[in-house]
Amino acid sequence: MSNDDGFLRIAYVLDAHGLNGRLKVAVISDNPGRFDIGASVYLELNGLYSLYTVADFNFSKRRTALLQLKEVLDRNQAESLRGAGIFITKEEAERTRDELDNDSFYYYDIIGCDVYLDNSLFAKVTDIMNSGGGDILVIKDTDGRELLLPFVESMADTSRMRERRIDISPVEGLFDI
Repeated sequence: MSNDDGFLRIAYVLDAHGLNGRLKVAVISDNPGRFDIGASVYLELNGLYSLYTVADFNFSKRRTALLQLKEVLDRNQAESLRGAGIFITKEEAERTRDELDNDSFYYYDIIGCDVYLDNSLFAKVTDIMNSGGGDILVIKDTDGRELLLPFVESMADTSRMRERRIDISPVEGLFDI
């Protein structure tokens, strides 16, 4: 979800919607203000980032929205953006950090955190995936195995995030180690 070259993903394009260039997007950000009219966003396709301006934005479902970008004028342009990531700069994310709840973090804060199981170092967070039903921590254990852990309060305690530490309590059999 995060990107080491200065950008933070806030959504991605699912498909074109209608004939006027509107995009159907999956929203990752918990801050709907990222899509205020006039806001700047970057779309990434094939490793290239291009700057766009939000012209209109409306949620259609919980995490799905319709987005109109000033620079996307027709369905053909919109279809060419299918699969593109939608990003803001990390500088913009940091500028608005004070808008986060005390127990909320940016994905890039979580990646690289040490993961403890039964008070012993067990793994490191390498990525975060969105499964549609929720976020999944991708962790690499001390033996080098990649494991997936649902990022839910009952299994991942983030109360020590300031120390870059996550304590986990996976359900029995999840890792089969």
